[in-house]
Amino acid sequence: MTFTNIGAPGWWPRRIDREPGDPACDYKDGNDTWGGHCCMTEHPTTSDRLSPFDEEMTLIMKAIRVKQLAVYQPGSEPAAWQMVSSWDARSGVGSNLLVTQEQTTSADFTGDLTKTDCVTYFMQDRPFACGDGKDYYCPDDPGVMHLGWAGSKLVVFLASMTFDDAGVEKCNGDGQGHPGPWVAFVASELIRDGGRKWNGLCNCYSKTGTVGDGCGEINVFEVVMDNNEYSNREFMSTGVRSYQEGHIGGSVCGSGCDRDDFAGDVEVVDACAQEAYEKGPVIEAGGRSDGCPTWRRPVGDRYFMILLDEAQRTIQVAVIHPERVPSAAAELLPALPGRLSRGAIDSMLSMRLPE
Repeated sequence: MTFTNIGAPGWWPRRIDREPGDPACDYKDGNDTWGGHCCMTEHPTTSDRLSPFDEEMTLIMKAIRVKQLAVYQPGSEPAAWQMVSSWDARSGVGSNLLVTQEQTTSADFTGDLTKTDCVTYFMQDRPFACGDGKDYYCPDDPGVMHLGWAGSKLVVFLASMTFDDAGVEKCNGDGQGHPGPWVAFVASELIRDGGRKWNGLCNCYSKTGTVGDGCGEINVFEVVMDNNEYSNREFMSTGVRSYQEGHIGGSVCGSGCDRDDFAGDVEVVDACAQEAYEKGPVIEAGGRSDGCPTWRRPVGDRYFMILLDEAQRTIQVAVIHPERVPSAAAELLPALPGRLSRGAIDSMLSMRLPE
């Protein structure tokens, strides 16, 4: 799926640490989710180049088994992107990657997130200089006080969503957990709200109820399993939320969809037409969408990819079978080299899989 025309001037609510009655609390001066004081201000941006996704972003995963992960960003040479963070299950070793869960940092991360429904956060292993909190809220949570990835970025990981639902326990160990896989790429500011994203009454996620018209969240791959008409464990949704348009994408193939209605090699389907796409769909912010795109949940290993590019104002999301790597991604996969040419980035942005 390709999301185009991403970025626009605008604003989102930002939590800051000021006393009640401070004029800086011009968006909200009230309570947070747990009854503490919540001060929020309107934070503007004039950028139209991918904003707000040009800000720091943090990767979130749940109920998935990861084997390799790499993050690339533009380097000092404009014509090249460098690998800036990585991890490989074969060695168990990572580089500039911090993994945190339940307010603790996991140095023994194995990649297997299918045993519990705990939410796991990935960011750079570099501290975030928060300041005194007056202009940016500083939570008492060392695990999230690390840098995300700002500007253009490519996240790619080899992983599997194939596992036994019954084997997933609740994060606290108290019974059956929620087995729905979830991969999100969110504003790092959002997880620094004092509740790791869950402080709904005092974070930057939304200006309008639960619309999501705030600081930016991409549900890159979400299997909706909420026991309602929108749920189906065999399909994945991709949606982009920010102040620019509220919510774009996010189609679901609910209870009326059957994975066996599609050929075995089909990855992306039109949930409205109940048909496989012949060419990867394009969703334009503020414009048209090619149907109601959703993914068929893959069986076995896949390369999952999200590429955000300021130059083309585009977000590219892809699911690639390890044995069917398209030529446009050949410089990246399967080698995951330390450096990528700008030409390789442009080639991947041009992909419309299947082709």
